[in-house]
Amino acid sequence: MIIEKIEAEQLARKGLHIRNGCYEGISSFIAFDNQNHFLCKTLDDYIYSNQRYTLYDYKYSGIPGDHSLTCKIAIGPKEVIWYDFKNFSKVISFELNYGELEFHFCVDQYFDAINAVRNNTAGNIYS
Repeated sequence: MIIEKIEAEQLARKGLHIRNGCYEGISSFIAFDNQNHFLCKTLDDYIYSNQRYTLYDYKYSGIPGDHSLTCKIAIGPKEVIWYDFKNFSKVISFELNYGELEFHFCVDQYFDAINAVRNNTAGNIYS
C-alpha cells in the first residue's frame, strides 16, 4: 500500500490515472529454494544497476523484466535495511521517486522469516 500510494500520486501528477496494476513477486524458487535472493545471493538477472535487487516485476505492462521495483539491501549485525528504491520501467517515460523510503528489519527476525519459508511444507503450513 505504501509503494502504490507513492507511485499513484506521481502518476496522477503526470495525468496517468492507473489503478489496476499488480506487481508480481519473483519466483519462490529463485527467492528461496535455488538461490538466497533476500540475502543478496541471487541470479544476475535479478540484480539491477548499483546492486539493486528486484522485489517485484511488471506491474502495468505484463512484460517480464519491465517495471521492476528494486532496492538496495544492507545486512548488518543487528538490522537489515531495504533502501534506495528505484523502478526500472520501459513503459513509464519518467522516473518514479521513492524519496527516503526505507524498511528496517531486525536481523534475527529477517533470517527466521527466510528460514521459515525455505523450510515450509504443506504439512506444517496448516499445523
